[in-house]
Amino acid sequence: MKKSFLLGIIAILLINLDARAQYDNNIAIGLKIGEPIGLNVRKYFQYGDKTFDVNIGTYGLLYGQHRKYRDGPYHLKNVNSGKYTASQPAGVMFQGIYSWHRPVGKGDALKVYYGFGGQINYRTYVSEDNLIGTNQNGEKHVSMGPTGNAGVEYNLPGNDLGIFLDAGGFIEIVPDLLFMHPQISAGVRVNLIRGK
Repeated sequence: MKKSFLLGIIAILLINLDARAQYDNNIAIGLKIGEPIGLNVRKYFQYGDKTFDVNIGTYGLLYGQHRKYRDGPYHLKNVNSGKYTASQPAGVMFQGIYSWHRPVGKGDALKVYYGFGGQINYRTYVSEDNLIGTNQNGEKHVSMGPTGNAGVEYNLPGNDLGIFLDAGGFIEIVPDLLFMHPQISAGVRVNLIRGK
């Protein structure tokens, strides 16, 4: 029910945005490297002053592999050495962010942006009960909460390629209230579809 409602809202937003879009480069696709590592799809509207980004990628690959979470770690600790092992893989995240963009200086080549949205993660969690019991590999679980970021983007003159750097964070609401996770990444984006 919740998934259907969320997908319905996103579809309505994208349809409305497409009907009003008159921006020259109105859809872009890119690759993010850092936290997360993954795919970025951006929808521009209102002449590029606002965007909606969808990010699909890793969660906890670079940051948070060895952090305490709820009543256990995301990664197992080796009993003999006391060090964390990399036996638990990174999770997967889905993120949607609505952003505002402002040009820096003359022209539109360099822009700064900031935005807010939501994030859903799927990852392995190892509780103390798992460590004592038989499920040493942990259990899969879903977490969600608000996210935000700010960044800078430079669109290369004369082509449809842009490079960017952004940083922000995720604040988990469910199941661990106010667990914070930093996110920073760089990447490249290619504008695919031109407006009417």
